[in-house]
Amino acid sequence: MSAVKNIKQQSSPLAKAQPEPNRRILIVDDEPAIAEGIKSILSPESGDNVLAFRRSSRSAPVAETIIAGPEAISFDVMVVNSPHAALQAVKEAYAEGNPFAMGFFDVMLGADIDGIELVKKVQEIDSRMYAVFVTAYHDRNVNSINDFLGHDKSDRWDYINKPFTDGEILQKARNVTSLWHLQRMQEWNEEQLSEAQKLLLQNERMNTVAAVGRSVAHEFGNLLMQIVGHAELAMLKNEPTRMKEALETILKASDTATNILGRFKKLASGQDKRPEKTLIHVFKPVEEAIDLMSYQFRKSQIQIQKAKWEQVLMEGNHHSIVQVLMNLFINATHVMADGGKIDVSILKVGTDEAHIVVRDYGPGIPEDILHKVTEPLFTTKGSQGGTGLGLAICKEIVEIEHRGEMIVQNHPEGGVEVTLKLPTRQEA
Repeated sequence: MSAVKNIKQQSSPLAKAQPEPNRRILIVDDEPAIAEGIKSILSPESGDNVLAFRRSSRSAPVAETIIAGPEAISFDVMVVNSPHAALQAVKEAYAEGNPFAMGFFDVMLGADIDGIELVKKVQEIDSRMYAVFVTAYHDRNVNSINDFLGHDKSDRWDYINKPFTDGEILQKARNVTSLWHLQRMQEWNEEQLSEAQKLLLQNERMNTVAAVGRSVAHEFGNLLMQIVGHAELAMLKNEPTRMKEALETILKASDTATNILGRFKKLASGQDKRPEKTLIHVFKPVEEAIDLMSYQFRKSQIQIQKAKWEQVLMEGNHHSIVQVLMNLFINATHVMADGGKIDVSILKVGTDEAHIVVRDYGPGIPEDILHKVTEPLFTTKGSQGGTGLGLAICKEIVEIEHRGEMIVQNHPEGGVEVTLKLPTRQEA
C-alpha cells in the first residue's frame, strides 16, 4: 500500500506511519515502441543485462548497457499513448490515494494538445506530480515552457534533450522520486511536530485547570459545610426567623457555588481558534483570576496587594486574559513556597493602552536566562516541575491574540515583574 493510503487511513496525526517511497512513474508517448523502451530502462525484466532500442526518426538511436543486480531500483511504471489516457490514469491514481510521483512526457504527442499543455492539466489534478519533458532542440525552449506552466511551477518540471542515454532516464527518475519522497517526509515531520505542540499546549492548559480544580474542590467543601450546617440548624430550631436566615445563607452559598462552577467550566472548555473580543473592564478578568486562585493563595500564604487600580475599558477576550493572569499567579506561588506577596496593578496609559502589572517578591530570575523564559519548552522547574509552556502561552495570547506586548523583568527591589501592555482597541 502506498504512503498516501497509509496516511489517509490513520485517525490521529501522531499515529500516522512515515510516508513510504513512491516510485510510480507515468510514461506518455504516442509511439508505443519508444514508451516501452523507456519503461524497459526503468523496470528491466529479471535477468536482462543488456537492453538496446532505437528511437524513431525524431531522434538518434540510443543503446546502452544496463546492469541489473540487487542494488538496481525498480520503478512501478505505467505507459499510455495519448493525452486522454494520461489524464484518466492520473485522475484514477490520485482518487485511489496512490498517485504517480512523476511522469516522462513526450513534447510532440501528435494530438490536439502537446506534452506541455498536458502537464498543465495533469498538475491541476495532482499538484504534487513532477514532470520530465522528453524534448528535441526544435521543440519549445525552456523559457517558453516556464512561461506557459507558470513561474510558480518552475520547480515541478525538468527536461531531457534528445538524443538521451538510459543513464539520464534512470538518474532523472531516481532524483525526482527521491525529491517527491523528501517533500512528503517534510510534510509528515511538520505535521507530527504541530500535533506534538498541540498536545503540549493542551497539557499545559490541563495543568492550569488542575490548579483551579483544587481551588474549586476546596471552595465547594467550605460551601457545602455552610449549607449543611445551616440546614441542620433550621431543622432543629422551629423558629421562623432563624429558618429564614438559614435559608438565605443556603441560597447565598448555592449562588456562590454556581458562580465558581461556571467560571471553572469556562476555563476548562478551552478557547476558539479565533477568540471573540468584546469591550471589557480590565479589572474584571484580573479579579476573576484572583478569585479562582484564592484557595491556592491561602494555602501558600500569599497576600494579594492591589497596588494601583485604575478603571480601563479595552477590546479583548476576557477568558484569555484570565488564563494569562492565572499562569502568572501560579508561577509566583511556585517561587514563594514559604509565603509572600503579589502586587497587582491596572494602569491606564494614554488613551489607547492598558497595563496590567504583576510583581512577586520571590528570588527573581538569573539574568543569564531571563531572555529565555518566554521560549516554548524552556523551564526552570526541572522535568517534573513544569512543561516550559506557561509563559510562552501568555506571550502568544498577549502579543498575537491581543497585539500587545509582554515584558518579563527583575524588579529593582527584588522579585519578578511582568507587564502586560494591551491596546484598548483592536485594529481590524
